[in-house]
Amino acid sequence: MRIQETLSQASTGFAVNQFAVEDLLAPVSDIQFSEEYWEQQLLHVPRNQSGYYEALFSVDALEQVLQCTQVKSPDIRVVRNQIEMLPAQYQKANGSIHMNQLYKAYDEGHSIIINGLQRFWPAVATFCNQLQQVLSHSIVANCYFSPANSKALQPHYDTHDVFVVQLAGSKYWKFHGAAQPVPLHNSFQPVIPEQNLGPPKDEILVHPGDLVYIPRGVVHHAETGDRFSFHMTLGVHPTQWIDLLQQALTTLSLQDERFRKALPPGFLEESNGDTLAEQFAKLLEVFSHQANVHEAFGMLKHQFSQNMTPAPDGHLNQLNELTSITPRTFVEKRQTMDCQLIDRGLSVSLKFPGNTIGGSISYRCAMEFVVQATGSFRVDELPGLEQAKQVSLTQRLIRGGLLKKQFSSERNN
Repeated sequence: MRIQETLSQASTGFAVNQFAVEDLLAPVSDIQFSEEYWEQQLLHVPRNQSGYYEALFSVDALEQVLQCTQVKSPDIRVVRNQIEMLPAQYQKANGSIHMNQLYKAYDEGHSIIINGLQRFWPAVATFCNQLQQVLSHSIVANCYFSPANSKALQPHYDTHDVFVVQLAGSKYWKFHGAAQPVPLHNSFQPVIPEQNLGPPKDEILVHPGDLVYIPRGVVHHAETGDRFSFHMTLGVHPTQWIDLLQQALTTLSLQDERFRKALPPGFLEESNGDTLAEQFAKLLEVFSHQANVHEAFGMLKHQFSQNMTPAPDGHLNQLNELTSITPRTFVEKRQTMDCQLIDRGLSVSLKFPGNTIGGSISYRCAMEFVVQATGSFRVDELPGLEQAKQVSLTQRLIRGGLLKKQFSSERNN
């Protein structure tokens, strides 16, 4: 993991105030975080900087999300003491938010929660996209707007790691250690009655600009005092070793019919236990010798890449630039848009999140060049094609969502 590396910025003219990925943990280094905290222990980074996250999200931005994005249940929750208000009490018949009812619920002690915030606010979408690329784990952002003297959720633990980003106000957190160290992702998450817990192991009053990292499995709960609280959680949904092993098993099963055979008729009878154990041991031995970690890793990487969604970067306006593409135009891949070459013998294609662009075998060198490109390049650098086809392929890749034109790209060489 390399938190401190600055990712390249979009050069499309689309202006989004960005909170830099490398600032999330600062002044803690990525190496220190990886070695001392990741999946191991709580981290609190106090900053005494109330405007530290202002480029990321704010209370005013939350109101815009509520009024302008048609956010609906279950993406919005209104909760007090673990009890959730029915959506009909704050949503109109057309699905829009009844803001006056939401104001009333908030004043009566309910917290307003938005799940999947990265789908509703560009700056959060861009940041989550970049953080996801750095960590190689999926990121989901939620936000919690809580009135003074309130508590939304009872003690619980998450099956994903969490970065708590305190945007405004303050909140008092209690931590009771790990009920289950590094639990299986998406496994059962119990709500634990507070009276069943002993004294907290850690207690933290979190102020604006602070960061808290909570490893998955750590029991926690939080409440406000005489001030409101507004915080965002960045949930790190992990790819675990079990996922890599499952991919390796799937890959091997596609190649070896012994793993695809059905268990024998009546296998649930206890008398078949020894026979099953013997065959199971044989298959384990085959797996240990023949499972291919590189193929399994490749499948995980492909799945991760295909699940990536480009952050809003003004690409829609790129479609208006297609006719201006010339051999001298400079282009580059959009942020976080990994791609791979698929060779089918007589044809090839570029596969990237959300699309596949194909062509005859004559496009192989040009497509391979795009896959390997790490920065901008000029259209006439695409190898193996005449200029007309270089321009045509570039236009297809811009229209398909992989490449973007540099607007100040007609440079003299």
